[in-house]
Amino acid sequence: MTIMGASVYYYYLRELVASFALLGGGFFFLSLAALTASLAWYLSKQAAVWALPASRNVITFSRRLITAYARP
Repeated sequence: MTIMGASVYYYYLRELVASFALLGGGFFFLSLAALTASLAWYLSKQAAVWALPASRNVITFSRRLITAYARP
């Protein structure tokens, strides 16, 4: 009887450990996905800030070219 009781107890313990492992893995991958998304958002924002002066220069240059070719 004691062996049966211990085996049932160990079954529940193994089930509990497996549940914690799956739940921990799920939270790990969910937090990894959230971190990746926030890092991608931050980097895209920084890239837009860094590209702003260059894009203004390109716009100014293209306007000059359009103005030069538009004159008869």
